[in-house]
Order: sequence, then C-alpha cells, then structure tokens
Amino acid sequence: MSLFILLLTITLTACVVHAPETGLRSSRTLNKYTSTHTPRSSSTGEYYTVKKGDSLWKISKRFGTSVERIMRSNRITSASNLKTGQKLSIPYEYKKTANSPFIWPVKGTVISSFNEVVNGVGNKGLDIKTTSRATVKASNNGKVVFCDHLKGWGQTIILQHANSYYTIYANLTGILENEGSSIKKGTVIARVAPSKKNNIGILHFEIRKKYLPQNPLRYLN
Repeated sequence: MSLFILLLTITLTACVVHAPETGLRSSRTLNKYTSTHTPRSSSTGEYYTVKKGDSLWKISKRFGTSVERIMRSNRITSASNLKTGQKLSIPYEYKKTANSPFIWPVKGTVISSFNEVVNGVGNKGLDIKTTSRATVKASNNGKVVFCDHLKGWGQTIILQHANSYYTIYANLTGILENEGSSIKKGTVIARVAPSKKNNIGILHFEIRKKYLPQNPLRYLN
C-alpha cells in the first residue's frame, strides 16, 4: 500500500463515528437520526424536523445554507416563529461541477448529507439508504487501490480516478473486484451490507480530490 493510500485510509478511520451500519453506526443511533431527518424528496433539498434548542441560525450552519434561504423556502416571516417538531425544507446550496463523469453508485435516498454533523463529527460524504444487498456500481472509470476491511466501516473499496480523484464505498458485502483491477464506470463492484433490522442497507460514499473530501452532490449525475 502506498503512503498516500495509507494516509487516505487513516483519515477514513478517524471519521468512524459517521459510518452507517453494522459496526459503522449502531441501529439505535440510526433510528434516532432518521426520526429527525426525513430522506430528501427532490434534487432541490431535503427535509429536517426541528428539535428542542434549534434555531434557524444553527440549522443553516449545519446544512451549509443561509437563514434567508430557509425562511424563503418555508415562507417563514419571522425567525422567532420556529417550533419544535416543525418540518423544514432545506435548500441545497452548491454549484454542480460542469461535465462531471461521476454517477450515483446506488439507488436510494440520502439520509445524511455532506458536512452534516452527527455526534459532533461532520460527514465527509453521503450516507445513502437503500435495500439490503443492493448492487453498488463504480461511480467513474478507475482502478481499485484499496479493497479490505476498515475498522468501523466494514468492507471498503477505494477507487482511484483521473485528475487525482478518489471514490470511497463503505459498508459492503460480496465484493467482486480485487486490488489493482481496472474498473469501468457503472460496473457492479459489490453489494450493500444488510442491516441488523429490516430489509435496508446503508452505503457510505465519498468523493475526494487527493485526500480532501468533496461534496458528492456537486459531482453526481
């Protein structure tokens, strides 16, 4: 393993508190999280249920948007009108990367977005809820540079792409590729590991420029 890949895997294990399931995040924490974060329903944003102690300023910082945009999206006339239990539409604020070659690795709904804070740690990618053992596809043409178990993340694949980009797929089972393999975009590389309860699985997915996390929503088509 090269020094760079070693550094990349170390930064991943340092973010283990944000991993999705089966050792990645306990089902109790997951249930608590999803009860207040309804999966996004469109490409324009997602929904968030206001908790005790929340303010529009705190919510805007958590999602990387502005108070004004949240108020406008929800037709709120005064920030003091916020109520516990109220469901807010959170508009995304990001610019799509032109002609991005990356595709969604799995069909599902985003339950944790980039930079969203859980247990005091910001998510470095996306947590995508899908069906148990759903097929996971390579987001872009690339080469397998890591294929092994990572503490807290489960079976993980890292693909290296052109222009120093990397994609990371964690919480896998049934891995079909080996380290060193060249992969074409859309190739099935594994399946999402099943959760302990219900017929669901959660894929943790990241895009990095060198070892720096990028917002996948800027790139995915």
